[in-house]
Order: sequence, then C-alpha cells, then structure tokens
Amino acid sequence: MLQDVFMIRKLLVVQHEQCLPVFEMDLNSHVNLDPSLICDVLQTQDPTQVEKISSTADITKIKYYGFIVLTTSYGSYTAYLFTEQDLQSDLEKSIVELVKWFDLVFGFDSSEGEYSEEFSDYYKISIMDKITHLFHLWLLYPLEIDIRKLAEIESESVILRDILTHFAENKQTSIMRLLDDLQKYPVNETLGLLFKLVEKEFVITSISDQYTQTFFELDRNKV
Repeated sequence: MLQDVFMIRKLLVVQHEQCLPVFEMDLNSHVNLDPSLICDVLQTQDPTQVEKISSTADITKIKYYGFIVLTTSYGSYTAYLFTEQDLQSDLEKSIVELVKWFDLVFGFDSSEGEYSEEFSDYYKISIMDKITHLFHLWLLYPLEIDIRKLAEIESESVILRDILTHFAENKQTSIMRLLDDLQKYPVNETLGLLFKLVEKEFVITSISDQYTQTFFELDRNKV
C-alpha cells in the first residue's frame, strides 16, 4: 500500500465528451503537456496498447511516456491515474469510486459543457478531501495526534503504545519518520494501527496544495 501511494504521479479527471479538464493533481510529475492533449491522446490509443484489467469495473491500463495509466469512465466523467509502476494494492478500485463520485456530485452540470460559477472553493476542498481519503495521500504529508482525544485511545497494544510515544515526542511527524522510529515492528502492523487512528480521527492528517491544480486555477504550462 505505502509503496503504491509513493508511485502515484498524476491524477486527471475530465468531462470525456469534450476532453474538458475538471480536476488535475500532480505529485512530483513534470509532464509539460496540456491536460486536454493528454486526454485526446489517451482516448485515441491504439487498442493493442490498451489492456483491460477488470471486466467488472471496466478499468483499462495504458502505457504513456513511461507511465502506467489506469483509467475508467462513469456517466460524463473519465479518470486517469498515472503511476510509475503496476500497483500491487487495491488502489485501482479507488479510481472507480472517484469517477462515480464525480458523476454523482457534479453530473448535474456536465450537460452545459462548462462549469458554472457555483463551483466554489468549497468544492475544491471537497474534491481534495475525497481524493486524499480514497488514495491514502495523507501518508505523504505531516501527521499529528489530536491531543484532546488521547484519553479515548485504548493502548493495550505494545506497538500502539510506541506509536503514541512517538507522537508525544514529535508534535508533528511523517510516515517515514514514524516507520523509521518503529522499524523493529512489521511495517504492515504499524500501518494498520495508524490507519485505525486516522479513521477514528485520533490522528490529524494534512495535505499540501503545492502540486494541486483544478478548474479554478488551471496552469497550462505545467501538468
């Protein structure tokens, strides 16, 4: 799971009939192409270069300039997930949920061919929250414990107690720092407990907008 998250380089959602970019997010990717051009190229790929990897969810895999692109469509939207290698976890299911969420939340406006002024910063924040949750991107950004909820945490597990000790000694930390500090434990066990702390909102996650662009402020010079 953790390795897959670090392999994500780009996420692009388009209104597929017009290849209209609706949302794009880069994580250390430097593909200097217009997102509309990317959409056109991916939609016209040679069928021999396209591999269907899920008959139930209709997910396809495309090789594109050194990237592996997972793509799926639902309603008016198509999502493209760019990674550096094949994913080993079930993150491909997240792209299906994401594109269905886009159609459910924003599908009402897609027939107009453009997005109304009602799309405010509220939606930008909502999209980022959804993506951060679906693709576990919070693993890439600073973490801290919610001091007010410490008393609610049951710390019977030795690993959990050490996780809490780590947070107590580091007001703000990162996943790599945490894993390095607790490297005597299996990574999957540490991550499993951390995920539970995040789900119960004991651990506060944060994201950086540094690599984020949306239809509100689309930079055509950097994709």
